[in-house]
Amino acid sequence: MYLKEIKATGFKSFADKININLDNKITCIVGPNGSGKSNIVDAVKWVMGEQSVKTLRGSNSMTDVIFQGSDSRHAQNIAMVTLIFDNSDSYLKVPYEEISVSRKVYKSGENEYFINNEQCRLKDIQDLFLDSGIGKYAFNIISQGEVSKIISDSPQERRSIIEEAAGVLKYKKRKEEALKKLDKTNENLVRVKDIITELETQLEPLEEQSIKAKEYLKISGSLEQIEIALLAHDITNLNNELTSIETKKEELETNVTKIATETSKNDLNKETKKEELEKLNNEINNLNNELLRLSKEEEKLNGEKNIIKERSKYDANDTKVHDNIASLKEQQLQINNRLISLKTDIDILTNKTNEIKEKINSKKVEITKEEEEKNNLNKRIYEHQKKITDLDYKIKSLEAYIEQGGSTPTSVKRILTNPRIKGIHNTISKLIETEDKYTIALEVALGGAKDYIVVNDPNNAKEAINYLKENKLGRATFYPLSVIKPRFIDEDTKQILREELGYINTLSNLVKCDEIYKNIIMNQLGNVIVTDTIDNANIISKKINNRYKIVTLSGEIINVGGSITGGNLNNRSVITEKHELENLKNTREKLKEELKVLEETNITSNNQEELINLEKEKALNDELISNKHETYIITKQEHERITLELNNLTDLSNDKLQAEEDKIITKYYETVQEKENTNKELNEKIKSKEELETYIDSLEANYRLSNNELREYETNLKDIEIRKAKISVKMDNMLEILSNNYQITYEKAKEKYILEIDENIARRNVNGLKNQIKRLGTINIAAIDEYERIKTRFDFLTNQSNDLEEASTTLLKIIDDLDGVMKQEFIKTFKNVEIEFNKVFRELFGGGKATLELTDKQDILNTGVDIVVTPPGKKLSTITLLSGGEKTLTAISLLFAILNIKNIPFCIFDEVEAALDEANVDKVGSYFKKYIGKTQLIIITHKKKTMEYADTLYGITMQESGVSKLVSVKLVDQKKE
Repeated sequence: MYLKEIKATGFKSFADKININLDNKITCIVGPNGSGKSNIVDAVKWVMGEQSVKTLRGSNSMTDVIFQGSDSRHAQNIAMVTLIFDNSDSYLKVPYEEISVSRKVYKSGENEYFINNEQCRLKDIQDLFLDSGIGKYAFNIISQGEVSKIISDSPQERRSIIEEAAGVLKYKKRKEEALKKLDKTNENLVRVKDIITELETQLEPLEEQSIKAKEYLKISGSLEQIEIALLAHDITNLNNELTSIETKKEELETNVTKIATETSKNDLNKETKKEELEKLNNEINNLNNELLRLSKEEEKLNGEKNIIKERSKYDANDTKVHDNIASLKEQQLQINNRLISLKTDIDILTNKTNEIKEKINSKKVEITKEEEEKNNLNKRIYEHQKKITDLDYKIKSLEAYIEQGGSTPTSVKRILTNPRIKGIHNTISKLIETEDKYTIALEVALGGAKDYIVVNDPNNAKEAINYLKENKLGRATFYPLSVIKPRFIDEDTKQILREELGYINTLSNLVKCDEIYKNIIMNQLGNVIVTDTIDNANIISKKINNRYKIVTLSGEIINVGGSITGGNLNNRSVITEKHELENLKNTREKLKEELKVLEETNITSNNQEELINLEKEKALNDELISNKHETYIITKQEHERITLELNNLTDLSNDKLQAEEDKIITKYYETVQEKENTNKELNEKIKSKEELETYIDSLEANYRLSNNELREYETNLKDIEIRKAKISVKMDNMLEILSNNYQITYEKAKEKYILEIDENIARRNVNGLKNQIKRLGTINIAAIDEYERIKTRFDFLTNQSNDLEEASTTLLKIIDDLDGVMKQEFIKTFKNVEIEFNKVFRELFGGGKATLELTDKQDILNTGVDIVVTPPGKKLSTITLLSGGEKTLTAISLLFAILNIKNIPFCIFDEVEAALDEANVDKVGSYFKKYIGKTQLIIITHKKKTMEYADTLYGITMQESGVSKLVSVKLVDQKKE
């Protein structure tokens, strides 16, 4: 391995980019003083990690290495140096035949490091060259003055040269890291033990409270199971009773209304009938008076008739003829009266038949209407049943869909359905409820947050996220109850909102949730404003300077800042699914109630029976008419016969008395007929009166009955109202217990908690469990978690303490092992260097003696290294008495000795031979030749003798003030004489 190329730009005096191409032989870099030769050395040291500005001959900061400008050049903003190494022999254990290492510094002071053009850390560069013989901590780069420093350094500082040669720096570094870890471990151990001692004092009382709290939770858990189930059972029964009472109440109210209506109608009817009765009584009185008059008239005419008959016995020429005529005349008049009577009867019966026909037709219409009503009722019942069946299917499908997560993302579903993940509550959308009219506003306001998962704390969220990662299930957002804080609208804005048209409320006030989720809901909805229309929303947003999100009932959003979102909502969500399910259930219940009313509707009447009776009555009446008609025909024939006979006899008798008699008889029978008709009319009126009185009596009886029934219904209705109020209060109390004590709704309680034992036993168990809880006294529920938390922490810290003690022991062993390796390698290298040092010294000095000594052989890890040399012909007790040239040559001897025993890829010497005379320079130059093919040498010098041994020369000049230039000369074909 060797350094193949040095590239620099903007570094110190190198304003322009330079490329120094090197081979693995000897390269000399020459130039006058102040030309910038040593900046090459600084550049190499800087790239390899040097952080000391003073070492790089700077003054303030690392930006001092950036070209600062000159009379003709502007300062640069960046300095960059790149070293390219040939690693084809895999000297550095990386899979590259060529390795480039770069460093860049900006005017801002920011440094960047690169290996093979990939950005890296300074530590990565330092680790790359660690114990390779090159780098910041190695001795392969000897700057000006550092040669004599090797001699003048203290024994402790001189030791580092041997350590680098021994390759123990990596062990030393590991030891330093291990010691730091040990110190940190011991500090942690002390701190942990202090905490353990403190926790021990808290554990015992907390354990007692925890046991007591657990007993309470166990009892309260059993109580919860039984009491919730019992409450749900009781509420269900009360609700059923309430429903039954409500139905009964509705029936009673219907009956009361019906009876009250019928009573009013009966009253009106009764008054009408009474007026008819009064009119009928007047008509009967008039008919009775008329009948009395006609009776007197009849008696009077009958007397006159008898007188005429007596007179006719003395005046008639033919008494027999006269008697026959009189008799026939009376018969004729009697038959005539009978015909009139029959005709009247037939007319009456015919009218009655017509009335019956009208009643029959009316009854048939009513029956047809009833049939239609029954058909319509059956049709409505069927339609309701079908709708209920369809709704049952939709509800079951939607419930199953919601149960399976609905439109919730798969990742969220998997979290919610995994029982092993603790502390999971539900998604935000499933923890809140709102009225139907606010559903759209809620959905758009939440947006993606509707699927955020509410958890107890960040640890639960972390566990769930790890589960999603491990199973590659996607992503989810978590809201820990212990972390999320509420958000609000400031009071000044609220005051503005209250006065604005269209403002409805803050969205958080329009939803319902359990109290434990209040902060979550306030965080999401506490600063969201709800308005009725987009127009009003725009006005309000301007007045509050677009500071808060505003949503409308139809789903438009004005975001913070003023952007507007709107359009159709095509996607379903848990919120809409819940409301759809609720609406379906409400519709189903409404249909069931309507179906119950329809099924209880009783379309029954006596119309069919009444129709049969009417038809019978008509048939009977028709038969009477037929009989009367036959009698009428026979009577009429008899009347015609008598009339004919009378006409024949009348021709035989024609006197004045006969005419008078005919007149009296005719008037008599007319009166008789009139009396008979009046009597018939009177009888009809009396019959009608009797029927009307009977009907009025029935109305009054019904009225009294209805009043009694009405009072009974009203009493029952009042009792039901009282019972309903008591049940409602009882139900409210039970629902309040469910809500306040157990934070659960009746619907969930009914669904999840089933009463599996007799309710009386359940009540006894509830009372017993409550007494047990009472006997426990004051309970600190938080003690359970607190005890578990502290116990977990105590156990964890105890384990940590054990681990730390074990780690401390392990680190001590590692340090011991590293010390052993470092001792072994140091002694081994020290001995080899000592031998080689003496050889090189003798060769360079032409004799004499050189040796290395340990200052403390008992402490190999910390011992210093002394140099003891005796140049030929001299007796010296200390190296401080050597001349400057002797010190330099001694130091070079030590460096060559180390190079001889350790394979080092390249060395840079910066005027190390400056203090030597020509003869010694020649000796050093000759020794340089020994390293060709083994170690690459880069020598910065102004000694001509040294230049003679170079294979390549580079010249550094400063033709332009403050700017170094590079000139290269190849010496491949030149031979030394």
